[in-house]
Amino acid sequence: KKTTMMTKMNTKDLVDISKKIYLDNKDRIDKRVNSFNRIGKEGTNEEIFFELVYCILAAGTSAELAFKVHKILKKDRFVILASKEEIVEKLRTCYRFYNLRGTYIYQTRQFLQDAYYFNLRDIINTDSPDERRNFFVEKPEIIGVGMKVASHFLRNIGFNDYAILDKHLIKIMKDFNLISESAKIPISRNKYLEYEDTLKEFSKKVDLTMGELDFVLWYHKTGKIIK
Repeated sequence: KKTTMMTKMNTKDLVDISKKIYLDNKDRIDKRVNSFNRIGKEGTNEEIFFELVYCILAAGTSAELAFKVHKILKKDRFVILASKEEIVEKLRTCYRFYNLRGTYIYQTRQFLQDAYYFNLRDIINTDSPDERRNFFVEKPEIIGVGMKVASHFLRNIGFNDYAILDKHLIKIMKDFNLISESAKIPISRNKYLEYEDTLKEFSKKVDLTMGELDFVLWYHKTGKIIK
């Protein structure tokens, strides 16, 4: 009688896998990265805010659904002009967490308008990656934005210093011995930074930015290049 043994994958395996995925999908990944870079360099404050809205919507749901709902909210600048009640009602027709996320989006928009005249470009214009992310994580008036959502948002506007540590990425890191198998979701801020540093070291081994690596690892998990 034959028995089969499951071989635990190691970091070297992930290096090989990541390099192959990137080479096979380089044009698609480069196109997405370039579109993010354009928003960061040339996009209006509203375009930057639209990316924050997308990332708030994407947390805890599918990227495909978030993209669909995001498109609805962007149309005719609806999410810029609507009241909280109007945003919630619009989300009610197409999104599960309509009340909670509608409130998050509205209150964050109002705070940015009232306190910063909606000048997101000034907010993100700092040489410190930590300072840039901490603004969105630490301001109590910005709700629904933790380390992962802030990192996702900043990657989507062209900053490639951050890891988007969702449950899928944590699973990959565990599977390939980058972090301990006992790692759990959600993770504390300190653990987030620790795992992010681990992923940064790994990104050097495959010669990819953190933004590129996120696409590669997401493709490994889902077979898709998603926003």
